[in-house]
Formats: sequence, structure tokens, C-alpha cells
Amino acid sequence: MTLRERMLAVYHRKNPDRIPWAAYGMLIPRGKIERELRNSGCGLIEMHSVYTSKIKNVEISVKEDWEGNEKVITRTYHTPLGSVSEKVKTDPAYHTSTWRKEFLIKSPSDYRIVKFIVENTIYYENYHSFLEARDNLGDDGVILTGMDRTPWQKMLIELVGVQRLFLDLYDNRYLVEDLLSSLEEKSDEAYKIAASSPAEVIWAPDNITGDVTEPKLFERYCLPFYMKQGRLLHQQNKAYIVHMDGKLKCLKNLIKKADINAVESFTFPEGGGDLPFEEAKTVWKDKSIIANLPAFLCFKEEKIVKKYIHNFLTQISSKNNFMLEISEDLPHRTWRKTLSWVAEVMKEQGGLH
Repeated sequence: MTLRERMLAVYHRKNPDRIPWAAYGMLIPRGKIERELRNSGCGLIEMHSVYTSKIKNVEISVKEDWEGNEKVITRTYHTPLGSVSEKVKTDPAYHTSTWRKEFLIKSPSDYRIVKFIVENTIYYENYHSFLEARDNLGDDGVILTGMDRTPWQKMLIELVGVQRLFLDLYDNRYLVEDLLSSLEEKSDEAYKIAASSPAEVIWAPDNITGDVTEPKLFERYCLPFYMKQGRLLHQQNKAYIVHMDGKLKCLKNLIKKADINAVESFTFPEGGGDLPFEEAKTVWKDKSIIANLPAFLCFKEEKIVKKYIHNFLTQISSKNNFMLEISEDLPHRTWRKTLSWVAEVMKEQGGLH
């Protein structure tokens, strides 16, 4: 099997001929080390959408500024109902992550404006661009077709924020659920485009963690969405994977019900999660587990890193639909040597028993 075929096998809940490992392309700077890692068997995971979008009847102004050593971008959306703005900062050390300093929704009155923006968003197929990107990547990896976050997670992470959202859920539930409904209707449009596209793997960047999206919320707002979109995508033989990189122990049985192919960016307890891998693979028998390499290994010496990977591969040898990946930022001072050690062990021990 080629590297691409191994990765696709895991995404589709099938068994490859050996355990693949891969990295988000944006996290591995192009150059000597990246080339050596790829030559050692590390695949690339790239992101490319199968649709584009525009917002009608809305003007967007963008302002860039610096606060200390942080670049801050302010986007203001001007609508017939009024204006809303957000502030996003970029980490100067990593350049791959952004954080919202201010959310679009800052008060109950902002919900109707954001609802207007959502409902005036139009999606267009962009299959040609996707096919070109896939051809360029070839057998060196797989392109994930990134969707928007699940409506609940989008509100939580992008539009409202934890504190405001939970206050409004208690005091203004109608406003919250009305916007959730509009977001879901628009998501349905995007997922229909994805289902009819040439993409093989559909990726939801949900960043699920059970200490924020606790079981009752997950069951009410996330699980039905996964079930609906999973049915749609599986009718077209698409793999549906969800980025769940947080604490999942309290959600494990609900995740089991979800019509998804894989839990992606699974976090080991020693890396900040709370669900032991053995327990996860026992509960999720019909799902692939794509686990993130713990960042703490970048602070350890060679023998500790190699022993960790060796012991882990020995532990998971009975579960073939598994992949190791780099899907979170790693310390820039030490990632090169750490990943070279990982590559050695994966090359030597990645064969399945």
C-alpha cells in the first residue's frame, strides 16, 4: 500500500498493511527535516475546501494592528441591522493558531445581526481547486475537506465564547437556539456540496472537550448533527471524521453512537486528555482512532521518546485502524529532533502483528 492508501484505509475504518503516521502540513515547515520525515514514512495532511462562500448585503472592513508582539486583526461586519466586530490575535511564535480576543456576539442584541450574516451566506462548489490540490499532493498524503464547526461548537469557539454563551443559554435560550437553527440550515447546504464532491475525507474541526460541552449539551446539540451529516456522507462513501482533542471520558458512550468514522486528534491522558487509549478502543470498536503525538515528548531525551513510542505501538498492535498524527502545535525549539526519533521507531516497528 502507498502512504496515501494506508491513511485512507484508517479514515474509512479499514486496516492498512502497517500503522501510518502523518502531520498537518502547516505544522511542519518545508525544508530539510520535513523532507527527511517524509522519506521516513511521515505523511502530509493538508486542508482544502470543496466550496467557497460569499456574504450578500454585508460589507466587511478589516483592520490590522499590533498589541505588544501580537498581531491583532479586527473584522467589522456592517449589515442593514447594525454592525458587529471581532478581534483575532495571531501567535507570533507559531503562526498556525489564532485566538479570539473579542467575539462577534457581545450582547443579546447582537444575535439578530449575526443571524442576518449567517442567512445571507451563499456557498458555491469549488471542486476544480480541490482536484488540483489533490493531484499536487499525490501519494504523499491525504487532503481533508474542512467543514465549518458543528453549530454548537462554532458558537462556543468562534461567535459567542464560553461565558456569554452559557449565560445566554440560561437567560435567552430562544436567541441561542434560533441562531443554532440558522447555522444548521446553512451547514446542511455546505454538507450537500461536500457529499457530492470528489473529496474522500470530510473533516469537522470541532475541538470537542467534555469539560465544556458536557454530556447533556453534546447529546442535545452535537450528536443529532453528527447523525444527520454522517448518514448523508456515508451514502456517498465519504469518511466523516471529527477533531475531538479534549477530555472525552464523560462523552465516550455518546461518541460511540455518533455516525462518524474516526475520532481525530485523540489526546492521551498524559497529554491533557482523560480517557485511556485502551478504554477508548474498547468502547469505539467501530471507529478509527487518530491520536495526536503528545507535545510533552518534545521536552524529553531520546531514549524516553523512543521507549514511549515503542511501548505504545506494542499496546495498540491489536487495533489496526489507528493512525498517529501531529495535529497540534509543537515546541519549535525541539520538534525537529523529537520527530526524527519518532520516525525511527515508526519505521522499525510500524508493521502490524
